[in-house]
Amino acid sequence: MRDAENFREAFLYANANRDFISSELADVLRYLVRAMVADDPSSSLSGAAQKMSFVEDLLQRCQEPLTWYDLFQASVDDIRNGIPDDADEWRYIRAAKKGTKYLVEGSARDNLAAARASKAFDAFRNAIKWSDEARKHRSEF
Repeated sequence: MRDAENFREAFLYANANRDFISSELADVLRYLVRAMVADDPSSSLSGAAQKMSFVEDLLQRCQEPLTWYDLFQASVDDIRNGIPDDADEWRYIRAAKKGTKYLVEGSARDNLAAARASKAFDAFRNAIKWSDEARKHRSEF
């Protein structure tokens, strides 16, 4: 059993760096977004909690100074860089982004939330309409 603990500690120290931690934090964000849109969020929430515990273990062993901003930026970049760059799908990817923004803004509770949600809904609806029109136009050829 001691060998497993030693291996775990060695692994944590070897990977306690900005790049690895931010990639793990990106997975936490992915799990949370999955939970947000799932009919049953329990498995995604469990995955997020497990990953976040791992991130916490890594942060405790990290020797380099890290800020939450840097970690969040690197995590968002990791997710954005993983979004497919497909010419045929970009309209739908754009609509999905607008839809995600609508969900996020619609769940906000600050004084300007309703205005942002309304604007985000309009942008989402227009993105879907534009995607459908482009698909129809494309199928005519």
